[in-house]
Amino acid sequence: MEASVYQEFLELEQGHWWFRGRRAIFISLLDTYLRRERIGERLIMDLGCGVGGMLGPLGAYGRVIGTDVTLTGLMHCAERDFDRLVACNGPYGCFADETLDCITAFDALEHIEDDVGSMREIHRMLKPGGLLVASGPAYQFLFSQQDRVTHHVRRYTLGDMQAKARSVGFEIVKASYINFLLFPGILPAVLAMKAWQSLSKPADAGAGSNVGIPIPTWMNEVLTSIFSSEATLLKALSAPAGHSLVMVARKPS
Repeated sequence: MEASVYQEFLELEQGHWWFRGRRAIFISLLDTYLRRERIGERLIMDLGCGVGGMLGPLGAYGRVIGTDVTLTGLMHCAERDFDRLVACNGPYGCFADETLDCITAFDALEHIEDDVGSMREIHRMLKPGGLLVASGPAYQFLFSQQDRVTHHVRRYTLGDMQAKARSVGFEIVKASYINFLLFPGILPAVLAMKAWQSLSKPADAGAGSNVGIPIPTWMNEVLTSIFSSEATLLKALSAPAGHSLVMVARKPS
């Protein structure tokens, strides 16, 4: 990501509706499929941990190792007193075969050119029965300045992400689009922003991400409540469309 985006994420991750909503969904999925037991025995790797927004919550499920390809993100994590950190290139796994119980890739795989190779390495490093919990941005036609400043290689469809996971040996446990309740409003807003950016000079488009756009506090709280509520809904359904997606996959025992 651009250096300005790292700083932006660091400042906004605790309070911004997008971070709070997705965090609620991820924690709900971890509670359902990983559960808070065997914590002392379980080893979890957070692939592409960025500035460390999920390292703290993941600590409720086991011993957590944060990995990232950039030292910028790892330095931010170290400054926040996370001490299990490894510089690791996603397509070239940095742990031995069958040593990890769970690997999370929260909005990480879309940054990697060889995402299938990364999934293959994730599969190799997981113990039999181990889980991959991954998320990412949805729909290539929504690729915009937001994706460029965060250095995305692609956006996914749910079918595409599941097919890639199955191709390296994973079984799909749960897959759904997320941020689906707000999607009817997000879709035209993103398309309008893309149209504006296509007519603007590169300097006018700005170097920040969409999450940096200021909104009133009351609106932030409303959006947080709506997005977070999907955590409960996803226990009973899988949404057919949304701005992002999530997948839980298991390495067969």
